[in-house]
Amino acid sequence: MNKWAVLLLGFLAAGAWAADTVVSPVYHGPYVADKGTGVTWELAWDNGTISDVVAWYTGAGAWAGVDFTIPFAWSHWVGAAKIYYYPNWPNGTFEGNRMGTWSFAGGTPGSLLNGPTYVCGAAFGWNTFSANYYLGSNTAFVMAFEQYYKYPACDPVVNLASGGTYSHSWYYYGGFWAGITGLGYGSYPLMTRAIFYSMAVAPTSFGRVKAMYH
Repeated sequence: MNKWAVLLLGFLAAGAWAADTVVSPVYHGPYVADKGTGVTWELAWDNGTISDVVAWYTGAGAWAGVDFTIPFAWSHWVGAAKIYYYPNWPNGTFEGNRMGTWSFAGGTPGSLLNGPTYVCGAAFGWNTFSANYYLGSNTAFVMAFEQYYKYPACDPVVNLASGGTYSHSWYYYGGFWAGITGLGYGSYPLMTRAIFYSMAVAPTSFGRVKAMYH
């Protein structure tokens, strides 16, 4: 039984894609480099240009995410997650997803650290959702989104870039995590990113504690 829906466009005749996949047209979007801006950092493995979008027929329990490692020991606060939604596909409305942070140890995603939290897109292209989560002793984690709803009334979470580093992208289906190449699309990373803050940026809870000592 097919796990995901089919929209092959011009690829079917060429035989370049399996018959159980959904592929969107190519869309060229903006590129945001991996760099620090003050005490706010954005982590990404994609090149910022979307290539293909995949949607599962049944979304509940279908996750896709990217593993990241925080580069500084003094900054374990994950502030937000970003995901790219392809315009008007498979429909022109937002149904919402669930967002979660998973552990990453031993080279594979592990247990759920935070969430799942329901989020809903506001515009096609990049959307940023507040995470506001302290990782504690963890420095590696997976930022993931669940499709949740069934195709075609859904917001796909397998949004593949045209380039970048694919080996950090994962999907979860049927109770197991696997590398994104297991979907049959080759070496393309997910367009999911993580934003984290140094301890110099005071989240709401930190602000209340600090105020007690002024």
